[in-house]
Amino acid sequence: MTCSESFNISLLLAYDGTLYFGWQTTAMGPSVEQDLQSVLEQILQHPVVLQAASRTDRGVHALGQVVNFLTSKQLCLEKLHKSLNALLPSSIVVLQVELQALCFHPTLDAVGKEYVYLINPQKFQLPLLRYKSWHVPDDNLDWDLAKQAACLLCGRHDFSAFCNRHEGRIYPHKIRELWWIHFNTTGEGLICISLAGNHFLYKMARNLVGTLVDVARKKLPLLTLADILKGKKRAAAGVCAPAHGLTLNRVFYKPPNRV
Repeated sequence: MTCSESFNISLLLAYDGTLYFGWQTTAMGPSVEQDLQSVLEQILQHPVVLQAASRTDRGVHALGQVVNFLTSKQLCLEKLHKSLNALLPSSIVVLQVELQALCFHPTLDAVGKEYVYLINPQKFQLPLLRYKSWHVPDDNLDWDLAKQAACLLCGRHDFSAFCNRHEGRIYPHKIRELWWIHFNTTGEGLICISLAGNHFLYKMARNLVGTLVDVARKKLPLLTLADILKGKKRAAAGVCAPAHGLTLNRVFYKPPNRV
């Protein structure tokens, strides 16, 4: 397939990651990539290589995952869209199908991402929430303290203390810019934490949330955060929040308004 005969198609996906071992194909179990690739190859009748904006981990969900692939076939995008949603499992839905310039790359062209994390602070975890929120039943959580911690974490820092080790992910540096951390309450009484930044390290979003919860629990003093950032030691920061509370909400391809 040469560039002159190729079409670059992007997909906007939402998925429930509960039963998946993450986005990326793995021998450990089912993946979102594997299911999507299988259906695309069934439709197109040729091998497909997928590229995704984020390699979400096992159990993590998505509302705005961006994926692309190349094909030599001139497609009716509306028909492709309908066929994909008819054949994909109910845990995955294609929200949008677009023709992109050949140079478009969902990872390399992204300028940032937004994740949302749901926490249930209520006494009981409702069954419908158990796969999308972290149950933290504590009446004494001090979210004002957590918001103060969020202000200290936002900005450009070396986030080594919030990065887990992973043999397959080697970074030239761990300096990232965290644009915002917002707190909201949903109609179900959940705490929704939105985190956005230019790039995220391995498990950085979950480690940030775990640290904010440890501050809210008063297990981690607010005044230690500056030292944690300077010290660059993962063990000094808070717990890693469970994967099932995390959702990839948006991928940015131009800088967002920072409110």
